[in-house]
Amino acid sequence: MMLIILGIHRRRAAVAGLEPSASGRHLPAPSLAGRPVGSKLSGQGKAGDVMAIVDKATRERLTERFARGSVHPDDQTRITLFVQSVKAINSAVLAHAELQGTDAPSHQALHQQYFKEVELATLLGKATAWSSNPLLYMEATNLNLELWNRTGAALYLQGLLADQELFYRYLALSHALLDVVRFAPFIPEEQRPDTPFLQALLQVEADSARECAVQAGLLETLSEKIGQEQAKAIRQRERTQVEACFKALLDRLGA
Repeated sequence: MMLIILGIHRRRAAVAGLEPSASGRHLPAPSLAGRPVGSKLSGQGKAGDVMAIVDKATRERLTERFARGSVHPDDQTRITLFVQSVKAINSAVLAHAELQGTDAPSHQALHQQYFKEVELATLLGKATAWSSNPLLYMEATNLNLELWNRTGAALYLQGLLADQELFYRYLALSHALLDVVRFAPFIPEEQRPDTPFLQALLQVEADSARECAVQAGLLETLSEKIGQEQAKAIRQRERTQVEACFKALLDRLGA
């Protein structure tokens, strides 16, 4: 039974329920000089805020782990499954949005993000050295379910563009997922990403940062329509839920 579970999770992890990019192209390895630094949207965080999610001992442990250059397969698996879950949430909602076709600029931006999320999830999965510990996959599944439950992601599968406030809440959630779930702040600036996993991880974060910037612009525009105070409260609420789940992952890495 455990071997069956392991096989299922490995297949699921490799594609995150998604098909690879039609182009089949390999994205270039990122440089640390161009690492993402976080969104500047009011009410959102920067790299220092990401590190502040965990205590000092955890920060030091994670920084030491990444400084070694080689990330243990158990931690690679934990990271990839969590990041793929983030991408799966966005892809599932954005796929639903595709059925609500419109010429609105916001929809065009989401259309581009949909395909990028699919590509990035596949890229990271291919670069991961998967763990052989079946219990770890069960642990990761529970954490990913907590992410879906805490964020109420399933709610956005019922409707998106038609309801202005619901659309804003989804954008706030998606922005928080992209802005909070980042590992670059824990990687020493002077370290060269010379392993396939670190190269892919930093590439995913660099591309996610660009998507995050687009969403920040949409959020700023829509904030005027639903009210600045309400908009800020929504963004903070979504960010808090994402931070709680991300902290649970960080606490497990290297432990």
